[in-house]
Amino acid sequence: MRLIFEWRGVFTTAARIGFREFSTFYTWRAWVFGWFLRLVVQVVFFGSIGLLVESPERIRYMVIGNAAAVVCIEALTVITCTVRERALGTLALQVASPADYSLTYLGRGIYCLIVGIVSSTSVLFVAAAVFGIRLPFPGLLLVPALMLVTGTSAYALGIVIGAVVMRFPALQFLALNLAYLSLMTFCGVNVPVGYWPAPLSTVAQVLPLTHGLDALRMALGSGSALDVLSSVGQEIAVSAFWLLAGVLLLKQAVAGERHRGTIELSG
Repeated sequence: MRLIFEWRGVFTTAARIGFREFSTFYTWRAWVFGWFLRLVVQVVFFGSIGLLVESPERIRYMVIGNAAAVVCIEALTVITCTVRERALGTLALQVASPADYSLTYLGRGIYCLIVGIVSSTSVLFVAAAVFGIRLPFPGLLLVPALMLVTGTSAYALGIVIGAVVMRFPALQFLALNLAYLSLMTFCGVNVPVGYWPAPLSTVAQVLPLTHGLDALRMALGSGSALDVLSSVGQEIAVSAFWLLAGVLLLKQAVAGERHRGTIELSG
């Protein structure tokens, strides 16, 4: 029990530091009228495709799918944290501290997930208002929770990719873009997962977003509570898989940097 409280204290402190760093990047005005507005425009753009085919169902499909993708885009920015830690000189300090580095890393980047939940939920409500999409009660109350489940799995995948790009810092933004574009392409955002060949559809089952998006669409549609819970359970399983892989790869990557004596190098 004492160990759990110590871990919680380390994680909470790391998260608080991460949020303070985030606040140096964005003021609330810059975030609302810059980044958030950009996300709204992105979702409205894809939703407008439904207008071209005069299909309210397609508009609804695209808006919900692209709003859910927003939480993945935000959560995946944790990929850049490993490189930033090295550039700031904080990676070696965290590794040398008594606390587990993977715990501090998870905490320092958690703002990516929290901000993503706020962004995706808000974008969904704004885009729904723009297109006159009805979000039924009580399903709309579940939106933040479902965004949390979906974003957590994307965050875990980001840890995996972040551990890989630690060795190749110049590839961080390429990896980030390829990651979220792949999720948007294959995980049911704009076309059903079954649209793709069987091998790709199978891979999509173990990627973040696929099952979380299914749960979101069912919660905002005519899906039963049991079906929603089933999809949520599958998304949680995906999260656990990627989180475990991420922590193991992160420890291996840090050990490799220490062995090579390059843990303080950012280029």
